[in-house]
Amino acid sequence: MVSVIIPCFNQESFIEESIESVVSQTYRNIEIICVDDCSTDNSLDLISKYVDLPNFKLIKNKKNLGVCITRNLAVEAARGTYILPLDGDDTIEPSYIEKAVNVISSDQRVGIVYCKARFIGGVNKEWDLPEYNPDDFMFINCIFCSALFRKSDFVKVGGYKSYMKYGFEDYELWVSMIESGIKPYRIDEILFNYRQKHKVSRSDELNSAPAYRQNMKKEIILHHLDFFLNNECFVKFITENSPKYLNHLLDENSRLNDALSNIKLLYQKKLKKYRNLLKIFCIIFVCLLVLIIYLYLKQS
Repeated sequence: MVSVIIPCFNQESFIEESIESVVSQTYRNIEIICVDDCSTDNSLDLISKYVDLPNFKLIKNKKNLGVCITRNLAVEAARGTYILPLDGDDTIEPSYIEKAVNVISSDQRVGIVYCKARFIGGVNKEWDLPEYNPDDFMFINCIFCSALFRKSDFVKVGGYKSYMKYGFEDYELWVSMIESGIKPYRIDEILFNYRQKHKVSRSDELNSAPAYRQNMKKEIILHHLDFFLNNECFVKFITENSPKYLNHLLDENSRLNDALSNIKLLYQKKLKKYRNLLKIFCIIFVCLLVLIIYLYLKQS
């Protein structure tokens, strides 16, 4: 019913704790898919200790693919109706999946289930994440990556996008799902633990490098411009504070759509070419078959 996907790259200090938090769930109908993204530490050996567990699958990437592709591969291999991504250094509380499944299975409109969260590791305190609000969501992501969602919805919106290579890939996924009519729901309980190490994380690097952060947010807006422009709060803010940026977004979006249209046209031309070749092959095959039958009958 639930596939927990755990990508891992050099997380030997935490990967066992992460896996154990899934093994300890009160909800039992779970498979665990752990993907080692070419770790250079002892992570793979530690993960391998769990391969004899029922419904545990280990995937080894032949080369380092990064978090987006690695998660997509794990979801593709998943058999569950629902997916829960979990990074190899984070943990979940024992009742998280049970409570999340109860919510998502009781309301077809709900397709993203998350909860309150806390920091662990270098920082130990509650994570001050606001509850989902459509207006606030235009400016900041309040849903962490380890939310429960339907695999069918994930496939429908195209999964994690390769252009989100510097982070915010989970934000883009939630935007895609919400844009398609899916509703988020937050469980009013701390059931997710996000590791905040003293070492600088990828999120910290994004925060300290505004250009990367802005570029990733810009990519999300460009690929979902109608979604953002349909929000009055976003439109009011951007027209009052940065009308030039709005014009820039419209121009960039137009160029993006033109590029996508050209790619689609090229694909259609190639598809037509292959269809024509297939027709020719079928005609040749039928002619050969008729010839073989004719020769056989003539000989007999």
